[in-house]
Amino acid sequence: MKLDLHLHTRYSVDSLSNLKDIVRKCRELKIVPAITDHNTIGAHEPLRRMDFSFIPGEEIKTAEGDLIGLYLNEPIQKKTPFLEALDLIAGQGGLSCLPHMYDGMRHGVSESELAKRVDIVEVFNPRCTFGWQNGKARKFAQENRKLMGAGGDSHFVREIGNTYVEVPEIDVSGPKGLKKALEKGRIHGSRPGVSMRGATTAVKLAKKIFRI
Repeated sequence: MKLDLHLHTRYSVDSLSNLKDIVRKCRELKIVPAITDHNTIGAHEPLRRMDFSFIPGEEIKTAEGDLIGLYLNEPIQKKTPFLEALDLIAGQGGLSCLPHMYDGMRHGVSESELAKRVDIVEVFNPRCTFGWQNGKARKFAQENRKLMGAGGDSHFVREIGNTYVEVPEIDVSGPKGLKKALEKGRIHGSRPGVSMRGATTAVKLAKKIFRI
């Protein structure tokens, strides 16, 4: 079973990924993704109507940096303080995941006292600027006995499948199942290069221009 704990759709300001294409690609590769759009859960209901299995999440730009909430039913507002966002995630019965922890160019939260409060640390993100950033995140997770996750941070459909966590066949429809699965997870991933990040920036700019 493959889990991708960090995936964006066209509902994110910097992605053009169509929901139907995401569903097709994930089913083809047998991947269960966490849908973690930036500061919105707008894609969740349309995906449910497509009878698609996914983990409902959100990548929240907190006051201190990026934080992913998993198993969310309600969105958490942008610029919410980090610790308050953790409480809001827990209040929904969800799990918190710290993405690209040491990538300062993408609002990673590397303050250890904050990071120690999360449930899961993303130890491989293919879009990290430097490889050592993933290695350092893994070391932090190991030293602090955190569950280790990974996600493709895919903003384009062609990226899906490059990064995932291989886990036993466990029901991950709820937080308990995911925690159990990650305890036995194996990380698989490859880095696509900086070009993907450049393309994401271009999409974000284009969307902003068209909105104007």
